[in-house]
Amino acid sequence: MKANWIPMEVRNRICQNEANRINKEGYLVLNSQEHRTQVQNRKDVLDKLKDIVMKAYPRPKLRKMRKGISKKGKAINKENKKRRSDVKKNRGKVDL
Repeated sequence: MKANWIPMEVRNRICQNEANRINKEGYLVLNSQEHRTQVQNRKDVLDKLKDIVMKAYPRPKLRKMRKGISKKGKAINKENKKRRSDVKKNRGKVDL
């Protein structure tokens, strides 16, 4: 794609997202046959192009990897495990 009015980063995302619409020469091919007149169809194609560009404009969010359980989470898990252990320990036969 040689659209200098679109930033390179956005052009790359459009090439990835809309690869099936880009021909061998590097042109983004859009068409519309929704309306009876050519003017309305051209307007529809420009709206489609605008939607494609606006969808590709925001940067994708970077995924942060989890590091594991925090110290507080470990302490809470240990306390819950202790409580469950005590409950199970107290189960048993009752002497009458």
